[in-house]
Amino acid sequence: MEKGFWKVSILIGVVAFLAASLVFIWIDSPSPYLAALVTGFLIFEISFYHRFHQSKERNDWNG
Repeated sequence: MEKGFWKVSILIGVVAFLAASLVFIWIDSPSPYLAALVTGFLIFEISFYHRFHQSKERNDWNG
């Protein structure tokens, strides 16, 4: 597993959290930070899985 998985995925998750926070505050959500945290976590998980799957396919093809 590459070391860049964690760094890039966490960066994507933090950016998603910040963007979602602004959106949920802007639409007057009752709990914007909780909603942004869930959104950021889901996007983090998706990005990590996507990068892991790409790496696994790349390694499978190389034998």
